[in-house]
Amino acid sequence: MLLPVLLLTVASAAPVMTAPKPAPKSKGVDAIALPLLSFNSDFGVGYGLVGGMYLYGEGHTPYQHGLGAQVFFTSRGVQNHYLRYDGPQLLGPLRVEARFEYKRELRSPFYGAGNRSAPDFKGDVDDPRYNYDKGSPGAWLRLRGRPFGEDHPFQFYGGYSWRYTRVSPYEASMLEQQRPLGIEGGSTGQLLMGVLWDTRDNEPDPTTGGVEELAVRLSGHITGSRYQYAGLTLSERRYFRLSSRLVFAQRLSLDMLFGQVPFFEWSTTGGVNFTEGVGGMSSVRGVERNRFAGNIKVFSNSELRFHALDLRILGQPMKLGAAAFVDIGRVWHPGVVDGKWHEWHPGVGAGLRVARRAAVIRVDYALSTETGGQRLYMNFGHMF
Repeated sequence: MLLPVLLLTVASAAPVMTAPKPAPKSKGVDAIALPLLSFNSDFGVGYGLVGGMYLYGEGHTPYQHGLGAQVFFTSRGVQNHYLRYDGPQLLGPLRVEARFEYKRELRSPFYGAGNRSAPDFKGDVDDPRYNYDKGSPGAWLRLRGRPFGEDHPFQFYGGYSWRYTRVSPYEASMLEQQRPLGIEGGSTGQLLMGVLWDTRDNEPDPTTGGVEELAVRLSGHITGSRYQYAGLTLSERRYFRLSSRLVFAQRLSLDMLFGQVPFFEWSTTGGVNFTEGVGGMSSVRGVERNRFAGNIKVFSNSELRFHALDLRILGQPMKLGAAAFVDIGRVWHPGVVDGKWHEWHPGVGAGLRVARRAAVIRVDYALSTETGGQRLYMNFGHMF
């Protein structure tokens, strides 16, 4: 199986990296542990271990309690370790999710702010002028619900996240020279709220329907944050079945930050799924991770997904497919020159898809007009 070695390719970028969920049962315990091996142009070679345990009980589907843990390292100095809990009906109709994690990046990217940041950058992502050392332990708790029934498209969620970010600039780096707000590091506590309208026919591998999402995050002294700011995220995802084997998928995302925003939040977005950008495997493929960052981020992702054939690998039914994609994005930031409205950052490419039930593995090769030129991503799950 490919899954054990590719499962955690995006461990440092995605929030829900776990072993495949087991089939519904009424009692007992299931446990699984898998080795991890991956490659990504932004993170390098990754390796580690992920495990999950599922406890079943009468009246609880797909399980009563889910526990997960991960240890993950990469050759570019990234660490992503976590403990996760999932209680689908812990509070009646409310799903309870929690996560404790530690992230470390010896080469966390910083190119400055705005849509024309670091004009002297030549494509060397290991250049210490465009990196800094970051450590960030954190945790979040989230409640999700469907007040009108499991089959109704309306969902809501609310929760709280807290993170302590340690910032260590390298000598003569852009971060040390510019010293933006957040250079001191510190805690960021956030209240999280959001609503979704989800009409997808299949959440992990959709072919029709879509998801509209509105999310808000609030950070201030009362939430345990050193910085006071707010964020608003609007996202639209649509899926069109063009034929029995061809699907067109489209995502549009807008994220806006207001107030005293620390620099390490410029590249983050809100919503039920974590996204970075602009640049990288979750926003604009082909552009270096977080190459362009600012208070306002917009990006579009268009994919043509082709289901080529069905096959069996080691006795397991699998779907083999391919995709062609076009990504584009840009940012705006106060106090800097962001260029004309039509100055966007594109990425184009193609990739392979292997799917078994809810598990989707993707391998993408992307080209960009930016300095980096080309990048490779091996990932678990569709980009959107």
